[in-house]
Amino acid sequence: MTTKIDPNQNFTINEFYIKVKGDYGKEKTVRVNDMGDKLLTLITDLGWDYQRMSMSGRETYDEIQQLLGTITEDEVYMEI
Repeated sequence: MTTKIDPNQNFTINEFYIKVKGDYGKEKTVRVNDMGDKLLTLITDLGWDYQRMSMSGRETYDEIQQLLGTITEDEVYMEI
């Protein structure tokens, strides 16, 4: 985890690093730091509640998965 304290401010900065390289259906490379890995794990775990999400929640989850390259832009995470 990268935590920085700005000497001019009284707050902590947490850096999330997630880099996805490649296209869906092909070999992808995902590079993360510790905080990025934790975030990806939490997003993946959230998928277990996909069926209980509202329509708006599912659309947002689908968009997140599309940004991460897990599903294509015309796909949904799970058909309900």
